[in-house]
Amino acid sequence: MALSKDVYAAFEDVVGTEYICDDPVIMPSYHATEFAAVILPKNTAEVQSIVRLCNKHKLPFRPVCTGWTGKFAKGFLYLDLRRMNRIIEINEKNMYAVVEPYVISAQLQAETMKRGLHLNLKGAGSNCSAMLRGHGHLDQTTSGDDRNHLAIEWVTPAGDIIRSGSLGSSDEWFCGDGPGPSLRSILTSAVPPGVTPGVFTKAALKLYHWPGPEKFPIEGVSPNYSLSEIPPNFLARYFSFPSVEKMFEAEIKIGESEIAFELMGFNVAMVAANITTSNEEEERTFKRLSQEVQGPGFFIILAGNSAADFEYKKRVLHHIVSAAGGKSLAPLEDPRTEGILLCQCIRISASIRETFRPGGAFSSIPVMGQRDLTIRWAIGAGKAKEPLIAKGLIVDDGGAFFGWGVEQGHLGKTEIFCKFDPQNPTAKEAVEAWHNDQSARAFRERYFALLSGQNEEVGRGLSNYHLWWNKIQKALDPNRVAPEAGALV
Repeated sequence: MALSKDVYAAFEDVVGTEYICDDPVIMPSYHATEFAAVILPKNTAEVQSIVRLCNKHKLPFRPVCTGWTGKFAKGFLYLDLRRMNRIIEINEKNMYAVVEPYVISAQLQAETMKRGLHLNLKGAGSNCSAMLRGHGHLDQTTSGDDRNHLAIEWVTPAGDIIRSGSLGSSDEWFCGDGPGPSLRSILTSAVPPGVTPGVFTKAALKLYHWPGPEKFPIEGVSPNYSLSEIPPNFLARYFSFPSVEKMFEAEIKIGESEIAFELMGFNVAMVAANITTSNEEEERTFKRLSQEVQGPGFFIILAGNSAADFEYKKRVLHHIVSAAGGKSLAPLEDPRTEGILLCQCIRISASIRETFRPGGAFSSIPVMGQRDLTIRWAIGAGKAKEPLIAKGLIVDDGGAFFGWGVEQGHLGKTEIFCKFDPQNPTAKEAVEAWHNDQSARAFRERYFALLSGQNEEVGRGLSNYHLWWNKIQKALDPNRVAPEAGALV
């Protein structure tokens, strides 16, 4: 749907002729040709003006940050936020950073490391917006972003500007709550549909102590990154265990002792993906490592604040792992391989390699809850894959479930993968059925699973959430111009 000349001119008056386009030659660079137009605001005032014009003309809009993924309907106004790319503040004393939507995690991490600080980087990768809500490799010590988002500046779907928490009362960014009722649950939107309508224009993110160097000693070129040397007081290891129970026993004790900088329950397929640079090398490495592990395992990084602290953490780790019958995966103790893993898993460049593995498309189901219970759910989901493996419909990847503790194991996330050939309709249908069945089982057993849609069964299980969410949507977006798919990463 093309914009009329008058409507196009109204948007052009907001951003200028250079920053709006409906040229069909340019549209394909924005994923599709069906957008009404692409517009690039530079600040909150322009975003507000654009959203208000969308309401006036009943024109749906879609804000996009770094555009890593997403689906787009016809006739939308595409808000490309790439001009809003400033790190506004890094407050070292109060340990938070304020950013605009197009600041990526790698950019912010590089700046905070210079100051002895770091942040939670989401598992989607360091090339995504630092404002993205989610979980990732560093959750063991930094939690997820439902905890780490502080005050937020938000343009609602109706075009109002909301400044949450301390920002609304004192122009300070340090807190996402109060005074009065909190908007945190709406802004983080941690339940289906998992998005917040409107546009986030600024957000404060919590920062944490960083015991490492000001700059990572990275060498090599993508995808063959490594470290020229292991930073002092850092250690990366992979331990396998005789059983899931023994692995979880060690994981819980590590959380209680608070020695881990990072703890990720990688499966061997993901380890192989992170230390190789081609599909062929990865398959060979996966087969070799599979013969060297005794069962499920996890990847751990220790980071000492001093030499004495580092030695203490190593002794505690050795005691816990030994008591649970753990075994270190020897090839990963090689300094070069250790450097690759430190680089990939702290800078969070691992996600592409560990999820988009060779062998075709993949389907995954993430669940949240108590870590021991989510592990047991994943074991059941893995057993449900066995008939599909026997029929040759999916790849036998050694189980391919993984997970990690959040906040030293107080919570946990578990995810399971299913790899298949998307050109095989029988395989695709079987995987879809597996995905739906196991997601439904997660819901029945009361885990937080990313279920598609907002059907009544899900709503009833979440205190009639679907009814409340629809009321909130109508109040926030009376003209229904902000799609439920929300802003993208």
